[in-house]
Amino acid sequence: MYSLFWPVICCFLITALALKALLPLAQRIGLLDIPKGRKQHQGKVPLIGGLAVFAGVAAGLLVADASQMQHWAFIGCAFVIVVLGAFDDALDLSVSLRLIVQCLVAIAMMWLLDLHLAHLGNLFGFGPVELGWFGPPLTIIAVIAAINAFNMTDGIDGLAGSLSLLTMLALTFFMLMWGQQDIAVLPILMMVALLPYLAANLQWFGLRKVFLGDAGSMLIGLTVIWLLLQGSQSAASSFRPVTALWIIAIPLLDMAVIMLRRIRKGQSPFKADREHLHHISLRLGLGPRHALLFIVGLAGTAASIGALAEYLLLPDFLVLLLFLLLGAGYYYVLSHVWRIVSALRRRPQR
Repeated sequence: MYSLFWPVICCFLITALALKALLPLAQRIGLLDIPKGRKQHQGKVPLIGGLAVFAGVAAGLLVADASQMQHWAFIGCAFVIVVLGAFDDALDLSVSLRLIVQCLVAIAMMWLLDLHLAHLGNLFGFGPVELGWFGPPLTIIAVIAAINAFNMTDGIDGLAGSLSLLTMLALTFFMLMWGQQDIAVLPILMMVALLPYLAANLQWFGLRKVFLGDAGSMLIGLTVIWLLLQGSQSAASSFRPVTALWIIAIPLLDMAVIMLRRIRKGQSPFKADREHLHHISLRLGLGPRHALLFIVGLAGTAASIGALAEYLLLPDFLVLLLFLLLGAGYYYVLSHVWRIVSALRRRPQR
């Protein structure tokens, strides 16, 4: 295990300094989130959170051990994603261009570190389900899905950062407990970098508000899938592939349900709307902070179930079945939420 004192200090300071230093640059080049359409926040908010988090994590990794190929590989892939996200924040790039670059990053991950889906675990009780030639294309799909799942969570103050913090905490727990201490440096540094960002995003201590931007939300998605692959597919894995579903349950299910509903309506699955869980929570009457706590609580409960299933070594097929039942319930509730709420509101009157 690396000595993490100086990497953590460096990561925190670089992130905090970058948040301060990038403010005038954001104003100068127009890297601002302007309220219009679906965006209902107050004032022009700098989209520099992701750039600052990347700077802090990259610096921390190099201080931890600049000789590690996996550190340089992550920094390179993350740099491409952050640049893509920054240009998307400024210019609103096409979906096809974003998907092409994300696909290329997935290919780079496989080429640089052989980081890919090799098996799905012992789903049927007869040994690991090997993917063979299907592994690389499924890896590309998984990378694109993870990047966009966390991108879609960035809808209310603190949500993307808090969900990411929770996910990194779960991954750190698994890796420290079950034999991947050296890999745990990345989620630890990501948690450290997210703290000054969240302080600014939630305007603690009188700080100027900033947003992650697509650069930050896509960086988090890339980091999550990077760690899920390292944690579940390596020879010294710290959790099973099916457990990975529970670690990112809420972002994954929210993306899947929303895209499925859009397809059923004949719309593009990437069409922006206000039907995500955080939007529905607000329309149900929860304030932004209560919606944040509610959704993070759901995500924490799901991650805890995954951790308990991993600790008890429940059969893979049973853990998958429980997740599919959760997904079905999630889809039903979000599809019929207004009927359910109306029925509950009428019930006391009877």
